[in-house]
Amino acid sequence: MRAVLALALVATGCSGWIKGRAAATTYEILEQSQRSARRLPDVELARAAMPSGIVQLEAFALAYPDHRGFRTLHAENLCQYAVGFVFDDWEDASLRGRSDEARRLAARLGPLLDACVDANLALLPAALRDARAHGGDAWIARLAAARRDEVPALLWLATSDAVRLALDPLRGLGKLDAIERTLARCTALAPGFHDADGELLLGALAAGRSRFLRGSDGSAQFQKARRALGDGALIVDVMFARSVAVARQDRALFQTTLERVLAADVTRWPDRRLANELARRKAQRYLDAIETLVPAATAPR
Repeated sequence: MRAVLALALVATGCSGWIKGRAAATTYEILEQSQRSARRLPDVELARAAMPSGIVQLEAFALAYPDHRGFRTLHAENLCQYAVGFVFDDWEDASLRGRSDEARRLAARLGPLLDACVDANLALLPAALRDARAHGGDAWIARLAAARRDEVPALLWLATSDAVRLALDPLRGLGKLDAIERTLARCTALAPGFHDADGELLLGALAAGRSRFLRGSDGSAQFQKARRALGDGALIVDVMFARSVAVARQDRALFQTTLERVLAADVTRWPDRRLANELARRKAQRYLDAIETLVPAATAPR
């Protein structure tokens, strides 16, 4: 009997070890695929590949529920698809006057953003999830205790809320303070994290507010992002033009900044290739909409 029991325990241990080794190997391959995707020169290829990748990552997350890495990758890719492609399409349709398409994309974004939020909330401790449910002062108070390892999820929560604010400014305005405080906490805990997304979004929000309420135009946040990322992150200049130059209504700054982005040799930074191709696409879109964003008759402030 003891021999049978010992054999059963050994078999169980081997099974657990094999499953753990399989999870680790699979995760290593997936991490490499993420790095490979960042080097893609073809935006449409990346767009077409992401939905099936998201489904696959969810399957791995379900297969290995104790492996946090799979859940993190799934949450990140889900949010990247919603913000990097679907929201980007909404912005394009909105700026180019395709109102029916913009409404359809906004409706599609709702469930995607919900899924992004849910996936990231699941990565946070119960205290943060409860504070998020209560919102307002409870959320802001709990942010003070947030840790460095919680920054990725917190940053996606703030980004999702900022996207909703862009889709419906009047409805989302009440969350602006919480968004900015979340971003500020993220940038304090992890300066420059994930291509300085926190700094860039803080700068864009400050610039948008300055058009109507004066105050800082967010340029200091863009300087922080440039220092953190160094050379080759074209999105910094693109967002600077779209937010700060537009807030100042400085047509020359807007135009020269975006033309510099379009003239850049993106092959110099292979690990940023996909991000820079997306940035160049935005730059061209904004230049095409120059009469809407920075009319010629407007003098810089």
